[in-house]
Amino acid sequence: MTLALVDIVRSALSGCEIPDELEPLLTARVARAADVWPGIAFPEDQFVRAIAERLSRDEPVRSLEAMHTDDLYFACACTAGDPAALAGFEERCGAALAAAIASAGVSPSDRPDLAQVVRQRLLVAPPGGEPRIASYSARGSLHAWVRVVATREALRMLSRDGREVPAGDRELEAVIASDDDVEVAYLKRLYREEFKLAFHAAVEALDARSRLLLRQHTVDGLGIDQLATLHGVHRATAARWVQAARQAVSAGTQRELTRRLRLSKAELISVIRLIQTQLDVSLPDVLRR
Repeated sequence: MTLALVDIVRSALSGCEIPDELEPLLTARVARAADVWPGIAFPEDQFVRAIAERLSRDEPVRSLEAMHTDDLYFACACTAGDPAALAGFEERCGAALAAAIASAGVSPSDRPDLAQVVRQRLLVAPPGGEPRIASYSARGSLHAWVRVVATREALRMLSRDGREVPAGDRELEAVIASDDDVEVAYLKRLYREEFKLAFHAAVEALDARSRLLLRQHTVDGLGIDQLATLHGVHRATAARWVQAARQAVSAGTQRELTRRLRLSKAELISVIRLIQTQLDVSLPDVLRR
């Protein structure tokens, strides 16, 4: 008897409650990936396990709906060394890789050699390990992921060679290197100005008490107990106020970004993670003004 796809997920995520409604979604995603890549043969059970490894344990259905499973299927096939997938990598991702090499400030004469090095790191497994493409999370498009990873690798190699990296790309390198999640790093770069405007708007929309609490907590460094004493409330109340204010900024930023940008579901999920990673960094700067 063939094991149901949802049971493969349950086996991979033992101890996690996986609803039956995931079965038709998995079936549809597996069938669609096979249709998109008819020349690639990758085992169905292994593909579903790769999906399971990337699912949110709290919201498996929602995370599957947002996942770029067609790109994941291709990445899995590349990881496994499928000849058709490896041959199709250049057509699928070659333009993104070339753009990343060019944006890193590499001279035209050096670009082919450097691109080959980056391509090897993406597709060839080191001793005892997996190729870099195996780490693709499928939360964003493979095209965007390759471009960000290739940019980081190119900048790293240029720096190691002692070559000068243009100022704009040094900034990009710092942004990317500050976050292990390359899709979040990509969004930081792509939507940097929009994020600043949305974040400022969300802070400005706070009521006076919430703004004061966040200023005292993040800028002045007052702890929950100090805030409770200062405002004459129980520490649990002070903690709840601070948490509510932070959530208001996060939700307000998300609403403003959604209004300003046309985002896919996957991009929106990554933008939410971007907001969460930037909240503690951005709040003090905005509240000091």
